[in-house]
Amino acid sequence: MIRQIFEKCYRYNIELHNIFVDYSQAFDSVNRNKIIDCLTKYKVPKILIKLIGLTLTNTPAKLKIGNQLTNKFRIVSGVKQGDPLSATLFSIVIDNILKQLDLKGNISTRIKQFSSYADDILITTRTMHSLVDTFQKLKAILVQVGLNINEHKTKYLRCRMKQHKMDGIDIIQTHLEEVKSFTYLGSTVNGNNSIQEEINGRISLGNKAFYANQVLFKSKLLSKKSKLRMYQTLVRQTSGNIRL
Repeated sequence: MIRQIFEKCYRYNIELHNIFVDYSQAFDSVNRNKIIDCLTKYKVPKILIKLIGLTLTNTPAKLKIGNQLTNKFRIVSGVKQGDPLSATLFSIVIDNILKQLDLKGNISTRIKQFSSYADDILITTRTMHSLVDTFQKLKAILVQVGLNINEHKTKYLRCRMKQHKMDGIDIIQTHLEEVKSFTYLGSTVNGNNSIQEEINGRISLGNKAFYANQVLFKSKLLSKKSKLRMYQTLVRQTSGNIRL
């Protein structure tokens, strides 16, 4: 979806300003009381809220250092790692944050847009002023739920036809580095609408997977059918399929 947005705006010479937001220890920092508040806002049945609350409140823990345990302490923030419910609870909090910003529609009809998948958020706007304003509002709301933006991993990407000097941007005492390309959800996007880097990367992954298993592919003990199934599973699935 992100690639299609960049492609269509590039085709019609629409300049885009993008910030790929990264959090500092997102799943460990989210405020547990805010999670319960969000569940209430979403009208989740009270019995479920109560059961979830029991798993999030008054949670004791100890650290094991060597063969000794520390004194008991309580965990008051974050969702439980490995719990199947954790990702859902975190997503509900993020969804509530985005709804507070009231950004309905998309970049084709509005001047700004959010794209979100779990804790990976992308802010896309047509103007720098709108980008700064949206980032400031998002950061203020994130602080309220216990989340902090990781300045070193949050990047700024400008999409335009003409070449430009890369300086980065400064927002609320936060400096964001400007990059030529960014890997978002495993796919590389860039400001000049080229997918050559993505293609080369996937070919490289496919080659690595093939040569790591070339002994099996050359084996005379395996049938051709088995080798084809291995190729589809080990090589094609690793390199992925890209739509040109």
